[in-house]
Amino acid sequence: MIIQGRFIGNAPYLAIYLNSTGFQGLVWLLADTGASRTTLLDRDVRLLDIPVELLKPSSLPIVGIGGSVRSFQLQNVDIKFASNESNVVFRQDIWVVQHDLDRLPPDEVARIIRLPSVLGRDLINQFRFVCDYQAGIVQLER
Repeated sequence: MIIQGRFIGNAPYLAIYLNSTGFQGLVWLLADTGASRTTLLDRDVRLLDIPVELLKPSSLPIVGIGGSVRSFQLQNVDIKFASNESNVVFRQDIWVVQHDLDRLPPDEVARIIRLPSVLGRDLINQFRFVCDYQAGIVQLER
């Protein structure tokens, strides 16, 4: 079973469909083997129109590029990958990071909004991950 991704620019991305009470939608995630957890960032939280009341404050802080940010969890989210044979579905919590955009200058907000959400090792490690830029291959295999 193979789940195809693609390069956007020179970075590997995979699409997932999220479904939960209160929101659903397709998101392209940057495959990030340096990230321990799959995490939605500001832009995708807005695009998915995730209700604020679904965001449960996280007991663990998330530190990344730019320092510490507010972190939340979305609980019991169905995560669907479309493969060449069938769909692969996981149900798990998803991490959400939100920057305090109201307190930042416009140029900083513009940079943050461009940051992609990431597919972390919590999901990548469920598969064999192939990333071959020269051949144009991004895929997860089970």
